This record gives sequence, structure tokens and C-alpha cells, in this order.
Amino acid sequence: MKRINTRQQNLFDNIEPYKLHRKNDPQTSRDAAYSIPLAKTRAFVLDLVEESGEKGATVKEMKAAHPDMGYSTISSRPIELERLGFIFYKGDKRNGSRVIRHIKYKERATNETH
Repeated sequence: MKRINTRQQNLFDNIEPYKLHRKNDPQTSRDAAYSIPLAKTRAFVLDLVEESGEKGATVKEMKAAHPDMGYSTISSRPIELERLGFIFYKGDKRNGSRVIRHIKYKERATNETH
């Protein structure tokens, strides 16, 4: 696993596990929400997206670059990161997957579409 940007990891340290599952989810989902190192995996995926620069990254590309990581570990984080305002989707796709970009590129992407 690559080195985690601890500054970014600290951004996620206050997220409570109960926010990661719905009230009607099965017990296995609840158990998983309390077992994952959420701050670390969010920071890991955010680092990958940020390192991809303006071109962005897809979940498939991130997974291919880190085959040791579980697919759901990577694929679940972009939705959370988007809700938290750290990443965005411009609307383009690459190899059938949505391209994810760091929020610092959003203004530039918005200006390109207008």
C-alpha cells in the first residue's frame, strides 16, 4: 500500500461508522462499517485522485494500479468523497468508467463546458 497523506487522513478522522450503513442494512454491513479503517482508505483514494491530476482517474484504473486493495474498498470511497466535497465528476468517461477529479480542478472543468 502506498504512503498515506496524513494531513488528508486527519480530515476524515471524525466520521462515525454508524454513518456508513442504513438502519435497515443487514448485520454484515453494520459490522463492516465498524471494521474498516475509514479515514485511511478515504485518504488513500483521495491521494490517488489528486495524484492523477487534471486528467483524473477511474475506479478501474485505481484498482489496476493497486491490485492488493479490495475492489469495494476503492469503489465505495468516491461516493463518500463526492458527498464530502473533495472530488467531482465532470461527466466524461474513460473505458466505460466515470472519471473522478480532485475538487481543485472543478473551476477549470466548469469553465471548459461553458
